[in-house]
Amino acid sequence: MLALLVLAAAVQDDPTPRTIVTPLAEARFEPISAAHPDGPQIAILSGDPRTGPSVMLMRFGRSKGRMHVHSADYRLTVIAGEMKHWDASGSETDAAVIGPGGHWFQPGGQAHADSCLSDECLMVIHWSGARDARLAESPR
Repeated sequence: MLALLVLAAAVQDDPTPRTIVTPLAEARFEPISAAHPDGPQIAILSGDPRTGPSVMLMRFGRSKGRMHVHSADYRLTVIAGEMKHWDASGSETDAAVIGPGGHWFQPGGQAHADSCLSDECLMVIHWSGARDARLAESPR
């Protein structure tokens, strides 16, 4: 498993590009929702996902995905575990199994779902803008 993530990037509020090194063991994971402390967790590596572009680690356990939408585009690479990712034109049954090193690009505004087929999935996500999420059936 990848023991070290190295990102050389400018932090959102820092005009001077600098190297950022985050050993995986030092990533600070926090639940996405305080109401679900055992649910998905994120560790922010750079930027501010509430306001603009960011890079984060995300982990969650075995789960079946639900169709949802994000406003911003994102690029995801699986670090550990096996996942499936599909959009509204497909189905989980037909989706390819994506393991460590596998990648997908998801355009903002398009309904999609992701499932973790393993006891735990770990991924790195690069967001092009603020991170948000809503169920695909929900109005904006």
